[in-house]
Amino acid sequence: MYHILVAEDEPWIRNSVVEMVNRIGEGTITVSEATNGEEAWALIQELWPTVLITDIMMPKMDGLSLIQKIHEHDIPMMYIIISGYDNFQYAQKAIHYGVTEYLLKPVDMDQLREALGRSEQRMGNLKEISSYMSRFQQLVDAIGENAPQTINRKMSDLIDSVLKLKYINPPVRRNLLRIFEWKISGMVKELSPGQFVPAIPADADDGAILRYFNQLADVLIMHVAEQSKSNTNHIIKRVCDFIHTHYKKDISLTEMAQYANMSISYFSAWFKKCTGRTLVQYIQEVRIEKAKELLLETQLKNYEIAERVGFATQPYFTRVFKSSVGVSPNMFRKRMGS
Repeated sequence: MYHILVAEDEPWIRNSVVEMVNRIGEGTITVSEATNGEEAWALIQELWPTVLITDIMMPKMDGLSLIQKIHEHDIPMMYIIISGYDNFQYAQKAIHYGVTEYLLKPVDMDQLREALGRSEQRMGNLKEISSYMSRFQQLVDAIGENAPQTINRKMSDLIDSVLKLKYINPPVRRNLLRIFEWKISGMVKELSPGQFVPAIPADADDGAILRYFNQLADVLIMHVAEQSKSNTNHIIKRVCDFIHTHYKKDISLTEMAQYANMSISYFSAWFKKCTGRTLVQYIQEVRIEKAKELLLETQLKNYEIAERVGFATQPYFTRVFKSSVGVSPNMFRKRMGS
């Protein structure tokens, strides 16, 4: 299984692409979504997707700038660009960054399936790299929930397994270490602006690299502990209340981060730590609960309920409902309404 991130500012196009990816993947692909380039960049640092499907023209940060940023940070990823006809020549500039897949709007499902198939064939060792990144992210997410000794042991095990890659794939080893360093340093600076974080010494041997990452982990653990002491209950309550009130809207990660007065990347991780869900998952749960009420209390058709609770299409609503509840909306109404 691999992860795909869809970045598109137009809700109906984004929802359509997400729905098509889910249908194409049939359980072999997980998919997340972003409403602009800045959101996508924040989610990339949290989710480490294997494939990015991005529009070119987006607010905050356009698709080409996003790909350029990923390229500058040497984050391994496959790209599929979706573009309007007028922007197609502009989109082709991305060939400099290794983009080979371009789809014109409106996106055709067969063409998307073929593009994903070609991307999967070209992945090479990307899946292996993604597994290391997933282990690393799980470790970072566990800080504050597990004992420092457990975090340090898991950090040592992870870094040791990466160091062993120097015998079979030195470039992957170097890139993973650099990405891990960049990620932890960024989190420390997010929690404590102005905090100096040293870089890995250029001549460090394996033992020094292990010590370096454990020291970085210790600094991050300390700042996370300090942050958890502050009372954030009222902030998460305000955020959740906002979602329960405005769930019909296309609520974006950017909007909620601004509402909570946090950066996008910090809000995304903070919200997941507080609720156990991503923002999209939480919003979908609220919408499904509202849909259940409408199914039992009204005679509205499924497409009317989908529209009322904020889903762009009835098929998307039906798929999410069945995935969440275990039965289709019609079956739920039949079973629970009798």
